[in-house]
Amino acid sequence: MEKTFDKGLFTKNLEVMRSVFFFEYNSMRAVGAILATAEGCLLEEEKVRAMRKFLRSEHGVFSYFRGHLELPIVIKMAMAKDPGKYLKGIDDTYKQLSASFLLGDESRLLAAIILYENISPEARGTMCARTMEVYRAMKENHPLITTQGDLPFAVLIAAREEDVDDQLREAESCYQAVKERFIFSGNQVQTVSHILAIGKGDAEEKSARFLALREAFKENGMRLYSEYMAILAVLANAPISVEEAVQEAKDNESFLRTQKGFGILGTGTSMRRMFAAAITALSHTQEMAEAYGAMSGTVLAIILDIELMIVMMAAASAASSSSSSSH
Repeated sequence: MEKTFDKGLFTKNLEVMRSVFFFEYNSMRAVGAILATAEGCLLEEEKVRAMRKFLRSEHGVFSYFRGHLELPIVIKMAMAKDPGKYLKGIDDTYKQLSASFLLGDESRLLAAIILYENISPEARGTMCARTMEVYRAMKENHPLITTQGDLPFAVLIAAREEDVDDQLREAESCYQAVKERFIFSGNQVQTVSHILAIGKGDAEEKSARFLALREAFKENGMRLYSEYMAILAVLANAPISVEEAVQEAKDNESFLRTQKGFGILGTGTSMRRMFAAAITALSHTQEMAEAYGAMSGTVLAIILDIELMIVMMAAASAASSSSSSSH
């Protein structure tokens, strides 16, 4: 199914987010609007309120379902045919992944969301186990920088039919090609390398395109901090030129400047640029599907989710930093 990004629909969904999540961070409200708009869905305010009430009745205040991910989960429930089944499915998948850890984690919840949405029920248990195998291999390769935050990207690798070792070698080649430009951003570079690894071309070619995008964004007044640069790795897999990508991102940033909550006192400049790049990537999902003609529909669906996950994690990180600095 073709995926486009309707800016008019985004504006309407953003209004719903401001009304329902009045006390939430602007960045997280933007996430909710992007999630719904990426699926071509016009949110209904009362339904979103009802889903939030339902989620809170099922999960206590200390649950990870009530943390930064409460908002996106509520939006996904509002779009689901059976919200109760959706919430339980995520919970069950989260518990399957949790068997390998002592403590809970929001990144594991993100991984559970991706697994539940894209893997059939009969294959989900096997895929959870495969995801953990990938994660352990990632941890072995880079023990100091691999965290549970890498689990959503372990899902991406696990869901592909290619040999896991071959994929990790490809990711490592991308990592080595990029890391010297980002000395103090090891974990962010690892995330970039995992996303680049699924694209066409050899590691050197893909890494060079990513670096060219980052430099072009910087030269055109659209510099992205290292914590947001993973979205450029997604954009690097889109079959458009670097110049086109930069211009579309600039146009999208100009659009976001007209929306409430994206100014200096809202998301701020850096986060707004990240959202602009994310919208650019989401606008080319169908073209990516055509470019990856040999890949399964499941992996393409996960690519779309990964785009959204990057936005969620960046927004949640910004919200957490803002909360910490206020105390």
